[in-house]
Amino acid sequence: MRLKSFSQEEYSKLLDVHNARKRDLSQTECEAILVSCGATRMQAKNAAYVYIHHGSKISATRRVLQSEYDSLLDGFDAKSKQSQDCIRYLETLGFSYGQAHTAVYKYRVKHGLIRK
Repeated sequence: MRLKSFSQEEYSKLLDVHNARKRDLSQTECEAILVSCGATRMQAKNAAYVYIHHGSKISATRRVLQSEYDSLLDGFDAKSKQSQDCIRYLETLGFSYGQAHTAVYKYRVKHGLIRK
């Protein structure tokens, strides 16, 4: 099977076809599968990481405005927490990894915690 859209959803489906979770494949093994199907090394590395560490939380299940993310992150005291802690917090609220990552990045830029 060759990759067509190079999206996380496609990478995950491909790894599922190869029973990567059931076989408990390592990140390196998942990367090799993706590269053999047309992904670059960097695409495979990133996709395998998200697949292994974020599992089913890759698809958006709910959508909100950035201002709502900001409010949730303010309530979580995100200014004093690490990015990954904030991302995990938003994931526990039902947001996908991609949504959480983007929301936290924008929040941190807005509040001068990182530069664009």
